[in-house]
Amino acid sequence: MNKKIAYTLSFIGLTLTSLTTLSIINKAVDQLAISKELLDKHNKELYHWRFGDISYSVSGEGKPVLLIHNLKEDSSSIEWNKIIPVLSRSHTVYAIDLLGCGLSERPSITYTSYLYTQLINDFIHNIIKKKTSVIATGKSASFILGACNDNEEAYDELILINPDSIHSLKKTPSKRTKTAEFILKTPIIGTFIYHLKTSRKKILQSFEEHYFYDQESIPESFVDYYFESAHLTARKAKNLYASLVGKYTNANIIRTLKNINQNIHILASREIPNMESTIKEYQYYNPAIEVEYIDYTRLLPQLEAPEEVLKYIQLYLYHK
Repeated sequence: MNKKIAYTLSFIGLTLTSLTTLSIINKAVDQLAISKELLDKHNKELYHWRFGDISYSVSGEGKPVLLIHNLKEDSSSIEWNKIIPVLSRSHTVYAIDLLGCGLSERPSITYTSYLYTQLINDFIHNIIKKKTSVIATGKSASFILGACNDNEEAYDELILINPDSIHSLKKTPSKRTKTAEFILKTPIIGTFIYHLKTSRKKILQSFEEHYFYDQESIPESFVDYYFESAHLTARKAKNLYASLVGKYTNANIIRTLKNINQNIHILASREIPNMESTIKEYQYYNPAIEVEYIDYTRLLPQLEAPEEVLKYIQLYLYHK
């Protein structure tokens, strides 16, 4: 056997060993993340949507309110756990896990902004069946604006919590983001990269740097919830993340903002960098938007300062 063949066989052997090792690590991480079984499957309903089953909860009586969590690979309706018990005293409260998140199905498709606007409109039409107020966080705010623009008569009050900037939402898929998405979708290496990006340490870092302002008030249980949500259904968990990295969930909402006649309210956390600039963007295209700032919070004030958030939500829902 000549040296070239020997080197080739050695390289193949090392590669197979490395891939086998990564595969074992991937399985171990997935099993660890879901070992506590924290996300409650009890009292959950399923909406059999055409692109996959959607998990949701419903509680209370009164005018309907739909709660939509931020769109991120570790997010779920757990985001609303401190809001639902109070809000359901006066409203019928629906909280969904978006496709690709939480206990909902995670199909191997490209997740787009339009996909989620369809989901929201279909959910209201088929499940709620009444004119609905909607509250959404972060990137998901753009979906309810798009959904309302398509079917305005189905919506009552729109409440946006820390919506993404219009500038960031205008970013479209590029050669670089498509390459990153392709790598993430590979079975072993892509999954390993995803696990590095969604380790418990990384999720805690997200809470410390983006989700909460007061690091001392971060509940360990919620870090565990988000860690579990990021790894449910094993390798399918990365499908949404790949689309987020690929920028497929973005959409230019300028025309939508100009067209909407519904009441739009924004709850903005003052401690988020450039949030005031973001709000000015929204009000430039729709001057009727009402804004309230919440001090000493970041992306998830509904978890960090739920009483303050509820105060404004109830004001908006009862102001007519």
